[in-house]
Amino acid sequence: MATYLAFLVLALLIGVFYFIYRRSTATAEAADDEDLQRFMIANRELHLERIDPATWDTAIQLAHGDEGVARARYIELRVRQMKEKAAAVEV
Repeated sequence: MATYLAFLVLALLIGVFYFIYRRSTATAEAADDEDLQRFMIANRELHLERIDPATWDTAIQLAHGDEGVARARYIELRVRQMKEKAAAVEV
């Protein structure tokens, strides 16, 4: 009985790890060339200092004033904005 229970727990753990693995790889596959372009645009905005002030303020708040972290958050926020805008245009 104990062996059966141990096998059942092991099978359950393997199933959970497989689910997490598949979900993470599906997310990675969802990133396409358009996402890369969006990241490049956001990065260029930062480099050329053509940032969106409202998004930058949000990034600074999320980063608790750390400018290095805020730059990364800004890129994430801008990419999300561009995705939402593209999705709204498609609808």
